[in-house]
Amino acid sequence: MMVMATLSNVCGSVLSETLGDDTKKIINVISTPMEDKDISKELKLDTSRVRTILNELLVRNLVTVYRFRHDTGYCNYSWVRREDKINEYVDRYLSDRITELDNQLSCGDLIVFECGCKRVDYGTAIEQNFTCPDCGGKYGQVDASKGSRQLKSELKRLSALRNAS
Repeated sequence: MMVMATLSNVCGSVLSETLGDDTKKIINVISTPMEDKDISKELKLDTSRVRTILNELLVRNLVTVYRFRHDTGYCNYSWVRREDKINEYVDRYLSDRITELDNQLSCGDLIVFECGCKRVDYGTAIEQNFTCPDCGGKYGQVDASKGSRQLKSELKRLSALRNAS
């Protein structure tokens, strides 16, 4: 097993939460350039799954790929994570999520609706025809004070993560 520079706990936590555990493991292992077959061998994951995740990470600009063409026409691809872009991704996610939760808490005196994934005010619910565009669930009216303890707890957790990064 090779020695690798691991991601910070904050980065690892956010990547796992937003992109999944396998993605976090892959990003963690590619601190130095590695081929997809070596990554899959190291993590004991299916090579096609590793390639799919690597391509998703490439689209998000969280990894870089280096292509080496042989005289035979065959190409090898080496992947490495982009620390700077990972840190930007984590910071942006935490800031956006904290802003979203702050907005939800500020709706305390308004008529509030929620689905399975978020809370919105009455105007937003009407604009979205009382159907959440993210999860497809129907918005139902809730007591605005209900769940504010959960929102505050999540806000506190995310703020602690942001301060630790």
